Amino acid sequence: MEIVERRVEVQVHLVPTRRDWPKLLGELSGQLNDGRVYDRDLPALARALEPALAAYRRRAHLTGAPHLH
Repeated sequence: MEIVERRVEVQVHLVPTRRDWPKLLGELSGQLNDGRVYDRDLPALARALEPALAAYRRRAHLTGAPHLH
């Protein structure tokens, strides 16, 4: 009898932490500015950003964080 050990690498998507968001949003801004995001993807991106911006505005109003226009 022979025992064989197999190792399989599985990529796990990590949930960004609070410290990750400024860098990730900066990367997104850079990709938008450089044209690396397809125009066809902009509507879906807008739908994802709208609730995030609304949540930020609610928190900013309560905490005194800078207001975004």
